[in-house]
Amino acid sequence: MPELPEVENIKIGLKPNVINKTIINVEYSQKIIDAHLEGKRALVKDELNYFKENLIGKTILNLERRGKYVFFTLNNGYLITHFGMTGAYFVVTNIEEIENKNYFNHRHIIFSLSTGEKLVYSDIRRFGELRYLENLNNFKPFNTLAPEPFSEKSLEYFLEKLESKKYRNVPIKALLLEGNVFCGCGNIYACEVLYKEKIHPEKKASELTREEKTKIFKSLVKILEFSIEQGGSTISDFVHSDGGEGNMQNYLQIYGHKMCPLNHDTENIVIKTRSTYYCPKCQK
Repeated sequence: MPELPEVENIKIGLKPNVINKTIINVEYSQKIIDAHLEGKRALVKDELNYFKENLIGKTILNLERRGKYVFFTLNNGYLITHFGMTGAYFVVTNIEEIENKNYFNHRHIIFSLSTGEKLVYSDIRRFGELRYLENLNNFKPFNTLAPEPFSEKSLEYFLEKLESKKYRNVPIKALLLEGNVFCGCGNIYACEVLYKEKIHPEKKASELTREEKTKIFKSLVKILEFSIEQGGSTISDFVHSDGGEGNMQNYLQIYGHKMCPLNHDTENIVIKTRSTYYCPKCQK
């Protein structure tokens, strides 16, 4: 968390509030300063002075999403953000406008804008990542990510990966979480699509027909599109840049449920270190 739909909604809500505004200062919480002094690059993956010096005076020209990342296009360079599990941005005039107490108490990076507003990055668990880049071509994760799931070439790319020697004997649930196989899918939506298609999460790619693989892909795209429309899933701490919550959690069929929609007991196993909800009766 957040996954593609949540990050897309962060982008949608944040974009009109930051375009054509200039960063005039960058401040860090004492926890981030202390962590860097100890040699731990918490949140900011650059040296703090380097990050600050390369952002001050830069104007935000655009805001886009790639997979689970958002990146601010500046008049010179880029600000890249991955939200980890609990990262969030807020645009406020006063810090007190952040009504969520968890995010208010864990505000770690404050970008002062030329309009008098503040772009605040909060992160409860501090697993997020922020960095300044002069060129996106130097950012390895973007070069290895699968095509965006809504692009025309994404389905063929997905099928080629699942049929390759490297991945054919890997469980399908694990493959859906691989960003270089499918871009933007996380644990929630992987569980949801496999339940919808009645496929056991431990089934290997080689055990699936091409038709089944195609159905998984198309169903997952539809689930992601619907989740974007619903504002994403607020399972624990995810909020939009205005503090609002998503609505997709009200439509989840299997994730976090003790029973499936057909009233069968669900099971929870670990695949690729992630809790995997499935129905042993529905999913074979």
